[in-house]
Amino acid sequence: MDKIIRKNVSLYEHDLKKIEGLVEKHEGNLSAAMRDMIDFVDFMLRRFGSLEEAKTIERRIRGICIPNMILHWFLMYTDACLPDESAMRSIEEIRVIESVSHLKSIADIGFAVDIQVDADDDRNPSEVTLQVSGETMQAEFVAKLAACFLAETKGLAVEDVSRKAKAITVNLRRRGELGSEGAYKAVRDSLLQHFGERHVMMEDILHRPRFWNDVITSTCEWSDVQRYKYPRIYR
Repeated sequence: MDKIIRKNVSLYEHDLKKIEGLVEKHEGNLSAAMRDMIDFVDFMLRRFGSLEEAKTIERRIRGICIPNMILHWFLMYTDACLPDESAMRSIEEIRVIESVSHLKSIADIGFAVDIQVDADDDRNPSEVTLQVSGETMQAEFVAKLAACFLAETKGLAVEDVSRKAKAITVNLRRRGELGSEGAYKAVRDSLLQHFGERHVMMEDILHRPRFWNDVITSTCEWSDVQRYKYPRIYR
């Protein structure tokens, strides 16, 4: 039988309020509630290694967890397309960003990347260099998200993009007065040039799917393409 060790524990009132439900579960027995919490913390430490990592995992699973192959498919088919602005604003890790250095929190969404940011000013930058390293397609997507965020909130246009095997580097610079029509066009054009090569085309396909299905079907042997790509359908 385990030896009972008695210790004095000091708790603030707001601490007690946090565990109020657990204490009620044990009919007011604070010692039993504490033992429950210790078991839970022990499980979290064994499962995740640290409470900080457990918190990171918790943030990631508030969205939808999908297999890596499905994620790869999603990234492949959204490549060279810009994210919808309302969809961008729905990402909690992006909504809470207040300064350029906080861009690193985008990785907490669950992508296997590392983000390095260098800016001339943390809150009101005119020049930013962003490097995202890791799995190629995930790094590309995160760099695109970060560039779109800096374009919308800081008025920064993409100057150039360097893509290497395991890293993508994006240089951004302010063009014109923030909020002006000229600056908006420069920023938008830079995003389309460096991250949105297929964006306009995909927008039109999504709005006129029947038209483009007819065009593609009439200009190529689509049935042969399907037979090659989906052979099991024709067995």
